[in-house]
Amino acid sequence: MSVAELKRAVEILSDEDRLELADHLRTLARRNDPSWRAEIARRLDRCRSGGGHSAGELRQAHERLTTQGR
Repeated sequence: MSVAELKRAVEILSDEDRLELADHLRTLARRNDPSWRAEIARRLDRCRSGGGHSAGELRQAHERLTTQGR
């Protein structure tokens, strides 16, 4: 599939699907970046050691971001 075909296909996606695709493309672009991989490892270690967020904190953050349209 060519880039032009991909662009046409993306135009018919919903906003939600385009956002998901954009996130996927960002992930693909960063996955081999050593500094990004180190940051992800650091974040996972923090979560595993109890430094994560509670379900309530995550709900509040989600509500705040949704209100902001993000």
